[in-house]
Amino acid sequence: MRKIRIVFLTCLCLLVVGCANPFVESNDMTSVSTFSGDTLRVNYIDVGQGDSIFIQLPNNETMLIDAGEVYKSENVINYLNNLGIKKIDYVVGTHPHTDHIGGLEEVINTFDIGSIYMPRASSTSKTYLDLLTAISNKGLKVKTAKSGVVVLDDDNLKLEFIAPNSDNYSELNNYSAVLKLTYLDNTFLFMGDAETLSENEVTCNVDADVIKVGHHGSDSSSGIEFVKKVSPEYAIIMVGEGNSYNHPYQSIIDRYENVGAKVLRTDLDGNIVCDSDGVDVTCKGDKDSSSNSSSSAAASNINLVSLTSPISRGSDVTVSIKGLPNTTYDIDVIYSSGESKASGLEDKTSDSEGNVSWTFKVSSNVKPGTYEVKITDGEDSASYSLEVTD
Repeated sequence: MRKIRIVFLTCLCLLVVGCANPFVESNDMTSVSTFSGDTLRVNYIDVGQGDSIFIQLPNNETMLIDAGEVYKSENVINYLNNLGIKKIDYVVGTHPHTDHIGGLEEVINTFDIGSIYMPRASSTSKTYLDLLTAISNKGLKVKTAKSGVVVLDDDNLKLEFIAPNSDNYSELNNYSAVLKLTYLDNTFLFMGDAETLSENEVTCNVDADVIKVGHHGSDSSSGIEFVKKVSPEYAIIMVGEGNSYNHPYQSIIDRYENVGAKVLRTDLDGNIVCDSDGVDVTCKGDKDSSSNSSSSAAASNINLVSLTSPISRGSDVTVSIKGLPNTTYDIDVIYSSGESKASGLEDKTSDSEGNVSWTFKVSSNVKPGTYEVKITDGEDSASYSLEVTD
């Protein structure tokens, strides 16, 4: 998630690691054993603010995508041990951020590993270099994860990378290995931290039943047109409870719900398991989040009726809520520069049915981004997301 400069693998980096070049190009199609037609299961493991996804394929092979931070490796290992896993046929490190690859070193040291895929991008972090050392110590080579690489293609089961589509990005997130899994009529997308730039470079059909939402539900990913193209039945957000990044953004939750998706989150739903028989998909978490809501307003008497979002700079926004009757409500719009002083954001009293609304202008000086709209009556409060565009 951190924005850092890309450092390509060089001989110097390899000397620091102290091993031979672990990367080998992979453009081949790897065939696997006879397709059995059993259930496909995808386990979205709760590792807090990070990603770890374990796939049990219907041909009895397995794949692990990421393993959270270093200190979350035990969570992943225990989860796999509870499933009776001894070998992981395919391991994918989506990109060298510690909340994705941190736990992979211990996973690789613990289990029998088949193939490893990572994008051709690196980091100078100790976590990344330790991972390369663990790979080398097991005598393994890294196959390059990039668009066009097919992991397996066996009758009605296909695993293929659809991103990255370039080898020159300024943001490490856009090097994320994006995987498309197709099983008969069902499709799963695993987006890593791929941002809108990478999304826009994907040319294949991305219509999917389930998507692992990019970048933990940040608005740097899940562009409006991309979400419309995917139109998933389920949108899975892997995110840590109370994280300092304010992930996921309400605007992104709304964006997926607006195309008919059911949003599940590891911070609310715990470990999430999706089963597919090739025709139908069902997803559920192991926590009861029926009393939770993707909006903090659900726990209060403040209910959003409408909010003009996304909105372009210099335009008027209207916010309408339904609360308690004849009650005074305060509204704050918090930009990166601080609270808005725009006219129209004064305290207002709801009518006899609890209705109240505000209209204000977004300054043309406001930077594009997602900002908080906070409403309170002194007892209850609710926060909503305002997406500002150019």
